Amino acid sequence: MEEHDLESKQEKKPVNYKKIIVSILIVLIITAVVFIILFSFNDFNQTMKLLKTVNVSHLGMAVLCLLLYAILWPMSLCFIAKQNKFPAHFLDVYLIGESEHFFNAITPFATGGQPVQVYLFTQKQVKASDSTGIIASNFIALMIASNIYAIASLVFYSKFSENFDSSTSWMIGLGFTMNFLTLIFMILMATSSKLRDLLKKLMLQICKIKFIGKHLSKAVPAFEKYCENAQSAAKRIFSHKASFIGAILLKMCALLFYYAIPYYILKALGADFGFQMIPYIILASAFAITTMVWVPTPGGTGGIEFAFTTIFTATLFGGLSKDIGVTGMLLWRALTYYLLMILSAIAYIVYEILVKHQKKKEEQKENRENDTYSTEL
Repeated sequence: MEEHDLESKQEKKPVNYKKIIVSILIVLIITAVVFIILFSFNDFNQTMKLLKTVNVSHLGMAVLCLLLYAILWPMSLCFIAKQNKFPAHFLDVYLIGESEHFFNAITPFATGGQPVQVYLFTQKQVKASDSTGIIASNFIALMIASNIYAIASLVFYSKFSENFDSSTSWMIGLGFTMNFLTLIFMILMATSSKLRDLLKKLMLQICKIKFIGKHLSKAVPAFEKYCENAQSAAKRIFSHKASFIGAILLKMCALLFYYAIPYYILKALGADFGFQMIPYIILASAFAITTMVWVPTPGGTGGIEFAFTTIFTATLFGGLSKDIGVTGMLLWRALTYYLLMILSAIAYIVYEILVKHQKKKEEQKENRENDTYSTEL
């Protein structure tokens, strides 16, 4: 009964549209502040001149890489769901997987996507513990894939970190450490009964505070049961090693297109790169993003701009001018953050439209059955 109550509460917790609007406004305000600070140290007019000279074909390739990334992104979730006979249609899983970018983009540390995905699955009558299992497994697949790229990028640490000084080099260590520890924590959350018991003990300790315990203590057994079910679902997924490895490979393939975007953006701005530079660009992108995973702002705004400009003006990339570095960063953010957020929001809206359409059909069917029953009487 307690487990059912916990599931029911999660099913009744809809997406808060007011919070979404507020989050988007916060993103826009932070972005405006970052841009004001950015252009106080850089020539705005020079950036505008460079934007007018952009090579459209190269920029088109950057957009194509983004689209391929967006298309491939949900496939790992769909693959895990299919291999484990998850009770949801492919299109539903795909749209829910695609909507992750939008909710991650408007929340600190990109943490909003997974909880919302659990709710979206409950609209299809999927138990929250089951959906948590595949979502957690998919996230772990992503973390493994991103850590593989991050570790590979350390081969060129001295070249990528060339423009970092003693006052900023600590960011690199913090970012890589957090990225790796997040992976370890998620694996333990999905598989370790000891961590589950530890969380239960922490909740019981907190419940000793009277005004908290009054409301929280009743939820502890249900929370423990929910964690057991979620871990059981995750363990079933991990037991299918081939399918889980397939999910990791799909994430690595998606990230490959994502990390390649700066190559075409910098080429569009006149960088004299040959195709032999693509592997360096891919690893440099992974290095930049991993370095700034600790930044708590939505989308890492403020930190990722600094990392991109600092890394891609290193001598490895021909000593690109700061103006090209800044302009390239602006184009990169426009594609990988704002355009991707819009595409993801569209996927979410389409999903909600389909859900409402299905509910309407079910209501009409129920009304017809009731009318038929009344006629027979």
